Amino acid sequence: MVRPQKSGKDKKYWKNKGNEHMSDKRKNLEQQALNQFEDIAKKHGYRIFKKQGLDNRIPVEGNTFFQFGDLRVETKTHYIVIEVESAGGITNLVKFWYCIKKRPNIVKKPIILMHIFYQGSSADYGSHLALWDFMWDQMKNAIGSSIKASRYTYCDLKELGPIAGEFERYLIGK
Repeated sequence: MVRPQKSGKDKKYWKNKGNEHMSDKRKNLEQQALNQFEDIAKKHGYRIFKKQGLDNRIPVEGNTFFQFGDLRVETKTHYIVIEVESAGGITNLVKFWYCIKKRPNIVKKPIILMHIFYQGSSADYGSHLALWDFMWDQMKNAIGSSIKASRYTYCDLKELGPIAGEFERYLIGK
């Protein structure tokens, strides 16, 4: 959508009324979803890696990086990665295929990926979820035991309890 711009003041107004607002809502929803996973990791004494810090990114090329999960915990045997989506997509699945193949010196342990999608209704992002399932089948065949990925959907934060329970079982090795 093209928005008219008459002055610098209008430009700022339109910028704040556009995608940034939706992006802030998504980030807030994603952080709310991540909070209980952070609490569980802290409860068990794990260091949490998150955001785009130097310790939570994988170099791609030049000054380009992949985030190594919205939240990541490193156990003795695995990286446990949580990716939370509020707008669909498969990038946060496929990037690990690239990293396992192209950056084995950085991704040294198998990954357990818990990919969580917010759905406002059961039909939200259905095509993204179908693509995710297809790509995961391709990845399993190509990289085998280097990664275990599962996708989950939720409509309300209260529905994250069983997923958080699974995360905790991975942390304590059960």
